[in-house]
Amino acid sequence: MNYQNAFRSRVTAAAVLLAVTMPLASHAETTMVMAKPKPHHSWRERPTRTVALLDGFQAKPIQRNQYGSRMDQREESTGFFYTAQLDGRWWIIDPEGYRHINRGVVSVKIGTGPAQKEAFDHAFKSKQQWAAQTVALLRENGFTGTGSWTSDTPIQKASDGVSYCVNWNFMTTFSRGRTRRGSGHANYPGDCILVFDPGWEEFCDQHAEKNLPEFRDDPNLLGYFFDNELPLKPNMISRYLKLNERDHGYRAAAAFLQNRHGADASETDLTETDRQEFDDLVMEKYVGTVARAIRRVDANHMLLGPRLYSANTSYDVLGKYIDAFCYNLYGKWSPAKKATELANAIGKPLIVTEFYTKGMDAPGLTNDSGAGWCVPTQADRGRFYQNFCIDLIESKICVGWHWFKYQDNDPTDKTKDPSNLHSNKGILNNQYEPYSPLLSRMRELNTQVYSLADHFDQP
Repeated sequence: MNYQNAFRSRVTAAAVLLAVTMPLASHAETTMVMAKPKPHHSWRERPTRTVALLDGFQAKPIQRNQYGSRMDQREESTGFFYTAQLDGRWWIIDPEGYRHINRGVVSVKIGTGPAQKEAFDHAFKSKQQWAAQTVALLRENGFTGTGSWTSDTPIQKASDGVSYCVNWNFMTTFSRGRTRRGSGHANYPGDCILVFDPGWEEFCDQHAEKNLPEFRDDPNLLGYFFDNELPLKPNMISRYLKLNERDHGYRAAAAFLQNRHGADASETDLTETDRQEFDDLVMEKYVGTVARAIRRVDANHMLLGPRLYSANTSYDVLGKYIDAFCYNLYGKWSPAKKATELANAIGKPLIVTEFYTKGMDAPGLTNDSGAGWCVPTQADRGRFYQNFCIDLIESKICVGWHWFKYQDNDPTDKTKDPSNLHSNKGILNNQYEPYSPLLSRMRELNTQVYSLADHFDQP
């Protein structure tokens, strides 16, 4: 089997009934889609916008280059991607100077689970054939790039202008042996990253010097992720003060407390200002150190930060160092409000680096792991995609999004972490067959992003 084979979903009668969508009489631009956070929860109708229902929207032909950028508007060309706010909207500017909205897919790679390996051997003659067909699939459906955890070398060899991102895992690598696997990310001792440990700054310099030189002149590279989903949540000093007294993080927090309130101070003496300033200190020692290490080696590519997934209060510190704010945005059916709050707090544009829904019609997958919504059908996954991305385009602060992910979880692969076991997250199933009802709606939106931006930019 290969990408040209139509994927024939087996949909239960119950799912068919749930998938019916009806325009709202009170809001002509929306339809209703059933959704729920987990399979055992109750279904709830969600107002959903689609391209076809947008009042007054008309697609128009806009020529695009190899990067998938619009060629009717051009800015300064630097040979690399960068961000700019123009006429009230944030854009990525591509290496040729054209305005760009990045549409990517995460984890574009050959599956390593038993079922995925067997299917690969039947579907493809070689890794090169897989890469060529994968690039064709992405292009055909309006995607312009790949996200984190992608097999970048074969994809880049098979493409001309498909952008990519590299995640260098600075803190994760530095902390190796001192973390344990969590759900989708590493768990740190006491939820405290090790920025106060001796050798952190030296490690960052060495890590950048070792790994970045071969990438610094590549125009297809969108930018660098620092890490994934670090526990950079508010009130970090309380967590550091709970560490073992020999821990460098504990010592730094205790010294901070005593410098503010004396040798006999306790945590109860801390003010909200104290707590915020310690959060800022941790963020500075993390993101500032990584950013400086990268910039010593590579002055060309965008700094995309640590792919956050939870609330943080040190956004002003983060905003000093990054070119775009990358956030794994779950739990929001319509994300415009959340996206705007994040981008405004940081002062930089947003790239949503993870989001997805799971179809209950996917054969053999229970969908009880992972953070994405459950919906009845693959077509409903596509309706969610359109609604989510329309919201992001209308916000004017989002310059891209990365769907999580390329291929479904393999339930026979017992080596994966708990969030990646048996859920329908992919644009392909485990037989490398496309979910056509999903992809057709992705394609409809992806190929009209610039017309949609113009629609929302009308005075």
